[in-house]
Amino acid sequence: MSLMVSRSQLATLAKELSRNWAHAKASWQDSKSAEFETKYLEPLQIQMVATLEALEKLDRVIIKIRSDCE
Repeated sequence: MSLMVSRSQLATLAKELSRNWAHAKASWQDSKSAEFETKYLEPLQIQMVATLEALEKLDRVIIKIRSDCE
């Protein structure tokens, strides 16, 4: 599986998580909901964005390496 396929799958799953959280949050609005979002979802979102960027950069490096080796 290519890095860009993996990146695409991760991006799709991140969007799905966001949609599911929005749905859950509509009916779960207490201090524990806010704590869950702050403690788990916000750091996860930050890490996913960083991972998506890293996968894109790594893919560009691999493409350049392949090109240089031809």
